[in-house]
Amino acid sequence: MAGAGVEGVLLIDLGWYRGCVGRVSIKSTRPLSMPRIFCGKGPAEVAATLPLIYSVCAVAQGCAAAEALEQALNLPVSPAYRKRRRLLVAFETLKEHVWRIELDWAKFLNRSAAREGVVRVVSLMKDFRSALFPEGDPFTPGGYAAREPAPRFDRGLDDLEQLLQARIFSRPTQNWLKIPDREGLIQWSREGRSLAQELLLQVQNSGEAGLGRNGVSALSALDAAYLNRRLTATDADQFVAQPDWCGMPMETTPYTRRRSHPMLHSLERLHGNGLLTRVTARLVELAALVGELRAGVADLDSPERPEDGNDTGPGIGIAQLEAARGRLVHRVILESGRVADYRILAPTEWNFHPRGVLANGLAGLEAASEMSLKKKADLLINAIDPCVGYQLRIHRSEGGAGPTRE
Repeated sequence: MAGAGVEGVLLIDLGWYRGCVGRVSIKSTRPLSMPRIFCGKGPAEVAATLPLIYSVCAVAQGCAAAEALEQALNLPVSPAYRKRRRLLVAFETLKEHVWRIELDWAKFLNRSAAREGVVRVVSLMKDFRSALFPEGDPFTPGGYAAREPAPRFDRGLDDLEQLLQARIFSRPTQNWLKIPDREGLIQWSREGRSLAQELLLQVQNSGEAGLGRNGVSALSALDAAYLNRRLTATDADQFVAQPDWCGMPMETTPYTRRRSHPMLHSLERLHGNGLLTRVTARLVELAALVGELRAGVADLDSPERPEDGNDTGPGIGIAQLEAARGRLVHRVILESGRVADYRILAPTEWNFHPRGVLANGLAGLEAASEMSLKKKADLLINAIDPCVGYQLRIHRSEGGAGPTRE
């Protein structure tokens, strides 16, 4: 699929023997040391330039940078202001899900990609940002107090709801979320011809609902002090490149953060964390975000939760937030008002770990032809969703050893 750019690429190699994947190798050319370019720079410069460099999920990157810098500077930020930032991150997550559905799912269904929905969501997100932050950059460390309450943006959210109904859900999003189980979901997929309905029906009818099922655990809450120790240790580069928690690779995706939904519980019982569960989790999150955005905008001055304490020491800031593809961590150390060290731990490094959730999902994958194997692998990779392009290479193996992850 997508090739390498300045952001790097994932190299995914499959050893295929007698119709079964026996070897999985995942390597990354991502420039994980790039945050070192911020060393020696002031906080304001870092906050302004970082979202331009990390253009994929730039809002989440900017928000994490601002929160980490504010902690390190011991700058107070009102919970309400932080809430506005997090709402903007939520809108970006919604936009990323629409992008995957409208462009990638269309390709899997051999349909022409229609960009109208994505273009409209991008426009609405721009309006949403202007409404929440009418006076400037939301990621300036320390923020500012808006002179006037932000507009409710009700009309924009109504437009968003109508767009998602028409192009994806074929019914109101909050009604769709009331589908109780797998049977109701399959019935819904038969009722219309949206991209989402067609893809779910194809996955179910092709026998690929459990594709990629494995036992990799969900990443739980990360202790800031422990994170700081890992990101300061002599093997910090290795931890950023191939993170683990207590020696084990973990998963952090829309599926792991939405798995408490009854629909996903029902799918898990039969298909585990396989393909049907994953693509449905993207839809669950997309629909849920509409309601969460509406509730957040209706009560902007009420914080979602207390701000996390920073017990890592003076001059150190650690920010954690849920970006579109999973948990994003920024850690900064300031000395004499300048950046002495900056680390970014992205969800792609967890999910595309050489022994992680994708590697385990691909190992043992069966297919009757190389074309079929490529399609299955592409579907699973897309469902787990890297933040960079990847190259999938299939090698016909001579040996017949059991599945291995490298």
